[in-house]
Amino acid sequence: MIRIRNLTLGQIAARARADDRNLQYDLLPLTGGPRRRAIIARAAAALKPGTAGLPDDPRAATLDAQLRDRGYTDRLADLVTPDQVASMRAALASTPVWDPYRPHLGEFLYGNVPSPEVNMGYYRIEGLLAVPGLLAFFNHPLLLATAARFLGCRPTLDNIQGWWSYAGRPGHKGTQWFHRDWDNIRAFKVFLYLTDVDADSGPFQFVPGTNRDERLVVIERIADETVDATYGPGATVGMTGPAGTVFMADTFGVHRGLLPRERPRLMVTAQYGVWRTPHSPAKPLLPPRAGFDPYVNRAYLRQA
Repeated sequence: MIRIRNLTLGQIAARARADDRNLQYDLLPLTGGPRRRAIIARAAAALKPGTAGLPDDPRAATLDAQLRDRGYTDRLADLVTPDQVASMRAALASTPVWDPYRPHLGEFLYGNVPSPEVNMGYYRIEGLLAVPGLLAFFNHPLLLATAARFLGCRPTLDNIQGWWSYAGRPGHKGTQWFHRDWDNIRAFKVFLYLTDVDADSGPFQFVPGTNRDERLVVIERIADETVDATYGPGATVGMTGPAGTVFMADTFGVHRGLLPRERPRLMVTAQYGVWRTPHSPAKPLLPPRAGFDPYVNRAYLRQA
C-alpha cells in the first residue's frame, strides 16, 4: 500500500476534502531534494500574485542572497526595541502554554511546569495574536521585502509560533532533533529571541548550505551522529544573541533548536511561503487592519 507521510492515498484524499491546504502539505515529500523543489517553487510562484506595492529595502537583496547561499541570514539587531521586547514578554508571562507532546497535562504558565518530562511549552495562536506589536513585527517592511525577493511572489505569512524551551532535560524532543521542514514548497522563517540566548540556553542551530544540499533529504528526525558523519564535526552554526535578536533561515536546510543546558529560551517565529499551510488557523481569527497587506495576512486577518 502506498503511503506518504505515513498516510494512505485514501486518507490524503479525505484530508484534502476537509481542508484543501492539506493536499499540498501531504504531497510535499514527493517533491524530492532542493533542485527539484526549486523548479516546482518557481512554477508555483508564477501562479501567485506579484509583489507590486510591497515595501522595498536595499538590505533585502543581501538577506535574500544569504538565504539562497548558506540558508540563514546575519543577525538583525534593529527590528525591535528593548521596550517592544519587554512588552511582548510581559504579555506572554500571563498567557498559558501547553506541551503538544503531552496534551493530557493541560495548560500551565511557563514558570509552573507540571512535569520534568516537559521540554517545551507552546503558546496557542490566539494568545500570540493578542501580544502587542507581534503581528506588526511580522509585517516589518524589511521582512516583507526579503520574502518578496526570496519567493518571487507575494508572500503568505503563516505558521506563527512561540514557545519556551526548558533547560536541564535529559534528552531531545520534537524540533530539538535535527530535521528539515516539509511545510511549503519554498519558504523561510524569521526568528525573534525574547530572552537572552547563549550557548547554554538552547540556540537555534543550522548546518550551512544544507538548503542546497541533496544529502539527508529525509522527512524524519536526523541523529547528531548522522549530521556529523555527513557534513563533518563542527559544521553547525549556532545563533546566539540578546533578547531582541532577529534572524531568518530557510528551514528546509538541516536545523534544530538545541536543548538548553542552563537557562530556558523564549522564541517566536513565523513563516513566509508561497502558499498557506495547515499550521495556520482554518479561518482567520482577526478583523482587517489598516496598513496590513490583506493577501500577506490572509491566514490571520479576515478580508474586508
